[in-house]
Amino acid sequence: MKKGDSLGYYAVLEVSPEDGDETIKQQYHQLAKKWHPDRNTTKEAADKFQKISVAYGVLKDIDNRLKYDLLSQAYDKQHFPDINNLKIYTNRAGNPEVDLRHIKLKRVIGKLIKYKEETITEICNYKEARRFIQNTAILNWLTGWWSLSAIPANIKAIADNYKYALYDNKGNFTLLVHNMLAYAQEKKYDEAYASGRLALRYSDAWQKQLVQQFMDTIPYQRDYIYPQWEVTSMRLVQMWVPLAVFLLALFGGSTTVMNSAEFNQLWTSDNKINYFQEVRFSDGGRTVDDVAVAKVVAIPVDTEDVSNLYHVTQDSRIMYGPDDNFDILAELPAQTTVRLTGYTPDEQWLRVMLDNGEMGFVSRRFIQRGVGKTIPEDSKIYTGTGI
Repeated sequence: MKKGDSLGYYAVLEVSPEDGDETIKQQYHQLAKKWHPDRNTTKEAADKFQKISVAYGVLKDIDNRLKYDLLSQAYDKQHFPDINNLKIYTNRAGNPEVDLRHIKLKRVIGKLIKYKEETITEICNYKEARRFIQNTAILNWLTGWWSLSAIPANIKAIADNYKYALYDNKGNFTLLVHNMLAYAQEKKYDEAYASGRLALRYSDAWQKQLVQQFMDTIPYQRDYIYPQWEVTSMRLVQMWVPLAVFLLALFGGSTTVMNSAEFNQLWTSDNKINYFQEVRFSDGGRTVDDVAVAKVVAIPVDTEDVSNLYHVTQDSRIMYGPDDNFDILAELPAQTTVRLTGYTPDEQWLRVMLDNGEMGFVSRRFIQRGVGKTIPEDSKIYTGTGI
């Protein structure tokens, strides 16, 4: 992990980002005495004293120092923003939105003898990202082969886009930390806190410490549910061109081939899964009802992630489905810790994992973020350390 100092403020004061406030204060006074123009008549004294004063002006204030540390993790010197005048990054339509991501793709265009290769980036919401990734894939699949030299470059671009489109950790950390600070600057504390929670997903250990430290200063924290971007869906939209060619070759003479509208609808469906009611019989047998009774937005299970650990606030019933009319899966005492694994579109019912690995539904009214009772050692909801 790298302790950032993009504008060289720590270097000017000859201290480290890990040094305490008192150390920085003492070092400033020593350097100020040494380089003050009234005491030091060398040519560089005035410039050196000014740099020392500017650096200390930022680092002496606890809040500004924390902002500087965070922005130093996100930006280099060339792109470092005005720490007191941060503008909120928006989606492609120009609207502010918490759940944004930084998407980075490779694009190849063959030009008979030569080709053009470029890296393109966008800040998008989920729907915009799907379109952006799909359109880039179409361009690569259709125009990336028109020179012999373009072929290996295009193969690599398609493969990299397929694997890494959603994994630009540096870009996402920069976006989300910047927006956390910008929202807080505008006193939009719900959005600031939500941006911070998302930034933690893209942070190393030092960055997590800084982000959490800033989040602890936010006066109001709404209990957001943080949707998980569906990686599989993003990858599938990149494959519809070769799949379309395959289907046309396979079913070219058949009248049962889906039309273009149906095919497009296949790849633009929302990131939701069908949930089917499980039916248990008195003899111990079980089956699944063939009628979908609800839609559930899935959250992939990472048993080392603490951000999706919740607890029931009172004695609660865990149901087989997202409604009080379903059978009871389990009854949990108040403060029992569970893991969030999904939620209904209206966010009124949450799907949770229990210690034994089973999943059921609980009303949003009876659950809060955070660990309640101590998680048993043999629990399947958390396998990390540090709780």
